[in-house]
Amino acid sequence: TARHLHTLGFDAVARYGIRTVTDLVADDDLKHDPAFYADHERLELALCDRAPYVRTARMWQLVAHRTA
Repeated sequence: TARHLHTLGFDAVARYGIRTVTDLVADDDLKHDPAFYADHERLELALCDRAPYVRTARMWQLVAHRTA
């Protein structure tokens, strides 16, 4: 978490949700359709840093930088 990173000398810059909607698509074959994939990717990117999706995503990525 950001708190743990801070104790190691880092400050959190941003948090992004990963797989915010991907796991909600039950039809795995649909995910292989190029048109669907392109739309789906745009949706994932649009939601990855918006509340509440960033908190409800299956995984998340925390971007940080080292403090002085």
